[in-house]
Amino acid sequence: MKSRPRFYSPVSIVVAALLVAGGIASGAWCLSRFLLKVQRTTEKTITVKGVAEKAVVSDLGTLAFFVSCKAPTTAAGYKELNRLDEVVRKELTRLGFSARELVESSICYERQEKTVRIKENGKEISKSEFSHYLFRRTYRIRSARVYNIAEAALKLYDLTAQDIDVSVDSPEYFLSSPEQYKLELVDAASRAGFQRAEAIAATCKASLGVLLNAKQGVIQITRPASEECSGGGVYDTGSIDKIIRMVVTQTFALK
Repeated sequence: MKSRPRFYSPVSIVVAALLVAGGIASGAWCLSRFLLKVQRTTEKTITVKGVAEKAVVSDLGTLAFFVSCKAPTTAAGYKELNRLDEVVRKELTRLGFSARELVESSICYERQEKTVRIKENGKEISKSEFSHYLFRRTYRIRSARVYNIAEAALKLYDLTAQDIDVSVDSPEYFLSSPEQYKLELVDAASRAGFQRAEAIAATCKASLGVLLNAKQGVIQITRPASEECSGGGVYDTGSIDKIIRMVVTQTFALK
């Protein structure tokens, strides 16, 4: 038997044509997206780190020290601390400090007990009883004369020659305004990064294009010849001389 020829309505023909056209358009769009991604992934860039350092001297120092004494009563303890306070203030004056540089002075005391052995009901037992009061006075000096602070940290122990129980903390040294160096360091680190990128590009037979991205790192303030570094930043307070360090990360296009 001969098959009968198929006849398609005009509506069917139009729908089919639209479907074919849509498929071609969709394919073209996907192809263009693919080409765009390829172009982006083949874009040539270079990322470098520029480093800048500056040697500075601390302009603010602090020092805490403590004077202690024992007393049988609180009244006797306060009286003794007042006597020692006169001696301490004379020593601070001798070391070159003014009354304004003594920023804090506070007193605390604790009741001290001792263990004794006694006989009770024919047995020897241990018992705690009052021994004395331990008084302690805290002094804190703050001065822009950082070398005076360093000297006082050693010289205050001379008070022991006067039978005074003194304890001295390690001095701390600060920069009163580290932000004043920030713009200088950013500029120097950016220049260093740019020069490094130019050198690398020239070696690779390319030329440097525009800056695409730049990121400033945190300021690191360390003692000289220190490799200490932290993602949150370092602030060394143990040395008068310091190094401020900053890193700037830059990404350039290559031509």
